[in-house]
Amino acid sequence: MEWLEKIFAFSLDLAWWQQLGLAFLLGSFTVATLSDIKRLTAQREFLEVWLLFILGVFAFEFYDLRVGKLDSSRAWVKWGLIALFSLLSLERIGVLFRLARADVAALAASASLLTPILVLIFYGLAKIIAWVLQRVFWPNRTSWPFLPVVSLATIAVMVLGLVWGS
Repeated sequence: MEWLEKIFAFSLDLAWWQQLGLAFLLGSFTVATLSDIKRLTAQREFLEVWLLFILGVFAFEFYDLRVGKLDSSRAWVKWGLIALFSLLSLERIGVLFRLARADVAALAASASLLTPILVLIFYGLAKIIAWVLQRVFWPNRTSWPFLPVVSLATIAVMVLGLVWGS
C-alpha cells in the first residue's frame, strides 16, 4: 500500500530542476496566452518548445528512476495519465477537449511536473475553467483561446499542491 500512497500524494515537492522548468513554462505560457487572446493562435514554436520540455522532464525522471530517486509506479502512472488525457484532448478524438496539438502539448507540459493525483486534479480544473471561460467570455463562438485555461489551471494546481502539501 506504500506505492498507493506515493501515487496519491497531494504535495508538490519540486526538485530544483522542476522549479526552473516551472518558471520557464509559466513565462512561455504568459507570452503564448497573450498571443492566443489577440490572434486566436500561438506561434508554432511554442508547440516545439513544449514538446521539448515534455521530453526533457521525461529524460530527467527516467534518470531519477535509474538511480533510484523516483518511485517507478508513481512515474508510470503519471506518464500514463498524461498520455491518456492528451489523446482524449486531441481535436480529432475530442472526448475530454477538442484541442489543437499546441494546446494539448501545453497541458501535458504542465502535467509533467505534477504527481499522479495532481495530474487528475489539473485536467479536472482545466475542464471546469474551460467551461466557465467559454460561457462567460466567448458564449457564442465555436473557436476561442484555450491557453488562458492552461495558464489558470497550471497556477491553480501549483498553488493547491504547494498549500496542500505543506
